[in-house]
Amino acid sequence: MSSSLEEQQQQALAQFMKKREALIEARQQIKSISVTARSRDGAVEITIGTDGTPSGLRFPNNKFKEMTGQALAASVLEAMAASRAQVTSRATAIMESVGGTGPGAAGGGVLDRLNLDRLLDGGTLEEVLAPPATGGDKRG
Repeated sequence: MSSSLEEQQQQALAQFMKKREALIEARQQIKSISVTARSRDGAVEITIGTDGTPSGLRFPNNKFKEMTGQALAASVLEAMAASRAQVTSRATAIMESVGGTGPGAAGGGVLDRLNLDRLLDGGTLEEVLAPPATGGDKRG
């Protein structure tokens, strides 16, 4: 093999390893995102993590005591939606900062089959490119 080709391979490998490390760091940052948002009426605050599950619900004032059940429910849902939107925005910004839009976004081919988690966790090439496990749901 020519030294020019070897140099190109080494450069490509070095770029890949740098990108992989950046994606690993981005994944850790995304996992640690936690956002608290308040409803527009100020009656409800909800904290949400990246999995979308609420980890905190707070009524920062006594306004809820004067609200109907329907109005309070609307405030809870509004605060939850705002939190989730902020989580999504932050996670997207993190991924864009490292140039990783995720599998499937590049228009097909190998990237559609790539298991990013396996890649970042040090999976073998066969594991990284293995088709995803299919669920047992067989509707007919």
